[in-house]
Amino acid sequence: MTQTRPGRVGFALAPALLFALGLSACTGQGGPDRIQSNPVRLDVLPLTIASPSRDRSVIYGGQDDPQLTYSAGFMKRVGLGTISASSTLSWAPDSRSFYVNDSGNAEGSELRLWRIGGRRAIAESPVVRHAAIQQLALRNRCASPDRMEYTTTALGWGEGGRTLYVLTGWHRQVNCPPETRVEAVVSRIDVLTGKVEQTLPTDDARLAWPGLPLAESELTSTAQSDAAP
Repeated sequence: MTQTRPGRVGFALAPALLFALGLSACTGQGGPDRIQSNPVRLDVLPLTIASPSRDRSVIYGGQDDPQLTYSAGFMKRVGLGTISASSTLSWAPDSRSFYVNDSGNAEGSELRLWRIGGRRAIAESPVVRHAAIQQLALRNRCASPDRMEYTTTALGWGEGGRTLYVLTGWHRQVNCPPETRVEAVVSRIDVLTGKVEQTLPTDDARLAWPGLPLAESELTSTAQSDAAP
C-alpha cells in the first residue's frame, strides 16, 4: 500500500494558484478594461451628435460654419468655438465628457476635451492633453515642451469614461533637443484629474491594450522635423 507524501499535493497546486492570482491582479475582478470609442466624423454636412444618455448633444454647423454648440435642452445651449472640418468627436459612455480630435492643420491632430458638471454646466479641460504631452517630453529630455510641437489623438475611453487613452507624437521641435529618442507613446489618463496611470511606447501599447485602434500608420510619427538650428 502506497502512502501519499505530505505536502506533495500542495506543492503541485501552488503554480496553478499563483497563476490564477497573477491573472486576477492583471485584469482586475471585472476583467480587462473595455476600450470604447465610436468616433463620429465631422466633415461637410451639419450634424447633431447625441450623448449615450440622450439628454444632451453636440451640434456641429458643417464645413461652412464649423462651430460646435453644446445643447442640454431647448433652453440651454452653449457655444464651444470653432473646429476644423474632418475632425472626429466621441462621447464618453457615461455622458460626462466628450472629446474632439481637432484635425487643425496638415501638421497633425490636437485633442480637445470637454467636461460636464453640475446642472449640466460645460467647460473645456486641457489637463489630459497637457499630461499626455508631458509624458513624451520627459522621455525626450525636454523640460519646456510647447504644445504646438506635439500631436495628441484620443483613441478611446476606459472604465466607462473615467479614463482616456491618448496617442502623443511630435511634428516639429523648437523648444526641445533636436534628437528624438521616443517618437510616440500611448498614455492612459484620468479624465477628471489628468493623472497619468500608465504610459507605453506604441508597440507595447498595442500588445497591452489590444482594443486600441492603433493602425500601422499611427505607430510612426509622420511629422517632419523643422527644429531650429
